[in-house]
Amino acid sequence: MTPRDQALRELQQSGYVFERHGSNHDIYYNETLNCSITVKRHKFTENTLRYIRKEIRENQTLRRQS
Repeated sequence: MTPRDQALRELQQSGYVFERHGSNHDIYYNETLNCSITVKRHKFTENTLRYIRKEIRENQTLRRQS
């Protein structure tokens, strides 16, 4: 499984759904958390996957603190 596929799987498991295509990114939105995360379509590396995981954790943490 590629890092991008893994990121998309983790986004979906966290409640994010595909919202729309940007020019170089796809936008995933979580209605419960009221936030979105952009996902690159090109040159997706392990570092990008770590960034996506960090964004998911931070958004969930912010929601719990509210």
